[in-house]
Amino acid sequence: MRQYLKQQNQAAFDYEVSGSRLSMGLVRLLDTAIARITGRGMGLAMQVVKPLLSSQLSCVHFADGSRLYFRLDDVYWNRFIRQPKFEYEPDIGKFLLQLKDIDYLFFDCGANIGHWSVLVTSQMLGRKRAIAVEASRETIALLQQNCEANGQRFEICRRALCEYDGQRLLFSNGPHANRHIVEPRGTNSTGVEPVISVTIDALARQLDLTDSDRIIIKLDVEGAEISALKGARQVLKRDTLVIYEDHGSDRSHATTRYVFDELRFPVFSIAADGTITEIEELCALDQLKMEPKIGYNFVTCHPLSGFHRWIVEISGRAGSR
Repeated sequence: MRQYLKQQNQAAFDYEVSGSRLSMGLVRLLDTAIARITGRGMGLAMQVVKPLLSSQLSCVHFADGSRLYFRLDDVYWNRFIRQPKFEYEPDIGKFLLQLKDIDYLFFDCGANIGHWSVLVTSQMLGRKRAIAVEASRETIALLQQNCEANGQRFEICRRALCEYDGQRLLFSNGPHANRHIVEPRGTNSTGVEPVISVTIDALARQLDLTDSDRIIIKLDVEGAEISALKGARQVLKRDTLVIYEDHGSDRSHATTRYVFDELRFPVFSIAADGTITEIEELCALDQLKMEPKIGYNFVTCHPLSGFHRWIVEISGRAGSR
């Protein structure tokens, strides 16, 4: 593995959280008590107290005025309350800070409630144009609220990323980590909803891009990454950079294997401290992906792209220090 970049610490993502003091205090109390007793089970606890919280919302107020609303009973997002100085995907944040002065269009694929769409279009990350793609009807409602809370500065598309356009798919609408496209055969209709597929290439055509437009794709689609990449054949010929997830539970490293073997693109890991390291062999992921319950973020781009030249240039500056 070859190390490319180590960035300085940034305070750009400082924030405060607002909401019901009583309800937020209950969440913190439960988290403390459960951690002491079992060290796990916060998701179950949230289900138990869900009637008390009544789908209340809290709001993350970032230093530049951006706002992100989340459901207080959502164990994935209420870490902003439970964990002091919690920073969501700090590796991606520090990486995008380095790209603040480079113009690009951001495809937030698997946007969830819109965390990265809110921040990429904010002053702190250079006010980029963004489109948030999300399959869940339930999540879209909160995504839309976050769009409106930030001056409707990004677009929203309710579709499922896929290799083909216009397919009718079924989407499992459960807890955050369990939401995914499901096979129609033998599927219980409870807990699933229909959604139409779209390719990344089709999204790009709809946006009437010019040849000079750069694209960054944030790809976090719960196991459908390879299918989404297959639907981006034309976009990947452009000056495009992809930030994708390769989950710790996948010891075959299927997504990265596809990038290496089929796309033949270089791959880079991005660490929480901002270090970028080139992955020269697939087996290197055996040591990087140590926790089976979380996803790991990697970056790839065409070896002749401007983004690749940027990474090489940055690595040269870092190496000269």
